[in-house]
Amino acid sequence: MILVAGGDSFVWGSELGDCNHDHVETLGSSGGHSSLTFPAILGQDYEYQCCAYPGNGNDTIARNVIIACEKNKEQNQAQVVSVTWTFPGRYEFHVETSQGAKWETINSWTVGKKYTEESDQHLNEFVEQFNEHAESLGIVKFAKSYFANVGHLEYWETYTAIKEIVYLQNYLKANNIQYLFTCADVGFLNNHTIKNADDTIRSLYNQIDFDSWFLFPKGSRANETTVPRGFYQWALENKYSIGPMNHPLEKAHRDAALLIKDKFNELVQKNN
Repeated sequence: MILVAGGDSFVWGSELGDCNHDHVETLGSSGGHSSLTFPAILGQDYEYQCCAYPGNGNDTIARNVIIACEKNKEQNQAQVVSVTWTFPGRYEFHVETSQGAKWETINSWTVGKKYTEESDQHLNEFVEQFNEHAESLGIVKFAKSYFANVGHLEYWETYTAIKEIVYLQNYLKANNIQYLFTCADVGFLNNHTIKNADDTIRSLYNQIDFDSWFLFPKGSRANETTVPRGFYQWALENKYSIGPMNHPLEKAHRDAALLIKDKFNELVQKNN
């Protein structure tokens, strides 16, 4: 059995002890993903395929999972899928760059300004790396225009995130691949756009099969009554150790795996 894990830096394992995280946040850098993330722990008895990478957007996550699943199908490999959806506001395009046509992800850091608060200085590494990467490809003008006109809107963030979820969900169902979805943050499932849904948003949102999701319980630090939570929210609210680049560390992943284990085993049994 193969477990295909999709996501961003939380699934890659940035800042975990066994991750080759020396400048791993630099786009295109090499290095090994961690075996200490909660998806890797859940998949420790299976062949584990990590197709996550730091900075991935939801469209990248969906595309990479489908590519991995198609390759496994060609080899007649039994497989299940675990996906941790990332924050909205990260967008992938197949663009013509100074280095040729390629898939590229842009986000608010791509065109972002440096942080001024001393406590946030470490985050400037993100901004600088994304800035430099966009400059090297010659896509800064495009990225600035996109975020100025479309990318910063809550409606567009919500719509594109849900569309990718439904897209991957329907692919997995059509191919009889059992899956378990979760997310880093539930903001794109609980916001003004969702609560005031027009026909477009409503028709997409109603297609999400939440029976195949695991969402985390509200943490002790949560002030509002909204439940449930994403992995990152849950880790913050329960005061787990967080790395300088804002990634939950080993204990958060271990405890998350314990919480998810029963739901994960349920989907594996379905597949068997």
